[in-house]
Amino acid sequence: MTFIEGIGAFTEALRDQYGFGVGLAETRDALRAAELVGVDDGARMRSAFRAVYCATADEAARFDAAFDDFFFGAQGVAQPNLTSRHTRPGREPRRGPETPSRQPRASEQRPAPPEPDEGGGPVAERRPVDDRGDAAAAWQTLRARYSPAVGRTAEPPRISVDGLERMLAHASRLVARLRVARSRRRTPRRDGDRIDLRRTLRASVETAGDPIDLRRTARAMRSARFVVFIDGSRSTSEYAGPMLQFTHALVRRSRRASAFVFSTGLRDVTAALRERDRAGRSLDDLGDAWGGGTRIGDNLRTFLREHGARLLSRETLVFIFSDGLDVGNLDRLEGAMRELRGRCAGIVWLHPHAGAASFVPSARGMCVALRYISSLRAARVEQDFAALARDLERAAPRSSPGRSAELPA
Repeated sequence: MTFIEGIGAFTEALRDQYGFGVGLAETRDALRAAELVGVDDGARMRSAFRAVYCATADEAARFDAAFDDFFFGAQGVAQPNLTSRHTRPGREPRRGPETPSRQPRASEQRPAPPEPDEGGGPVAERRPVDDRGDAAAAWQTLRARYSPAVGRTAEPPRISVDGLERMLAHASRLVARLRVARSRRRTPRRDGDRIDLRRTLRASVETAGDPIDLRRTARAMRSARFVVFIDGSRSTSEYAGPMLQFTHALVRRSRRASAFVFSTGLRDVTAALRERDRAGRSLDDLGDAWGGGTRIGDNLRTFLREHGARLLSRETLVFIFSDGLDVGNLDRLEGAMRELRGRCAGIVWLHPHAGAASFVPSARGMCVALRYISSLRAARVEQDFAALARDLERAAPRSSPGRSAELPA
């Protein structure tokens, strides 16, 4: 279950099981509250949700029990008390109360100090759980999907074979038609800026040597350079399949395309994706670039420092695939986005949820990035990439040498 689906299920449980008058509007407000307060502190999340879901004093009084039931209802199996290793020989240790057969809720558990024997050692090992103080520890189950920590057991991504030919067609169309800069090579053109003397003299043979028809040349338009960033964090990785397939097609169709995946770290996967037999196989050894949290600003700064001079220019188009749920420093993200926008032709942000009718780019990372992107597009199914190639193709003829391409909003 995704985080969004979990919050929707919580709203449904409040309405059906506890009689709260809540619905879609409260679900949307709860998601926005989660973005504001973060998901790493259970007490703050509880307080934020209470303000969203509770409209009466009675609902506020019943909310904590409902919250604990939903999020902390199954917290393992009750364990018997353990005899202290420090009990003196021949002396019976004092026993704590019998372990109840039912596992108590988190709201019912209270810290209980261990009873010392005469030697001062604790008789029973107990782990107190405080409803407020230890809420962050109990919250780990829900927030593990969005933690900034590295996902050590994340399954490596696999590029699907299904629909690959169509993705290759979309990538070919994009590479062939998207031109953002002039090359040094000159080609014949009626409205060219330079007269082609040799072709003009050859044409004058038909007019008895009079150069009536002046032949001209112009610098040919060169295909754009592409740099693709794919967010491999836990909140986005489940939607990254089509994006990986499109990127694989793009780097196969253009030698001027580069690809990176990032999570808490950054990894260059251009060479791996360029392999013709990569489809059907997984991308291994990604380390902290897949399955962890989302640190967009930190990874963009790493790219600018290590690869920017080689890959960025006024003919580079940057694609960033992410949901914008950044757990890093927002000032660092803003600085990296500002520098990246100043060194490329344009930035296209691809969001896995942008195609939804109720989509609002309200994640804190998205709010920072919106000021610097040229276009925000959906990227979840194959049709989204077909529309992307088509729309960028329409924008290509309006680009001019030395200036950014005019990308569709």
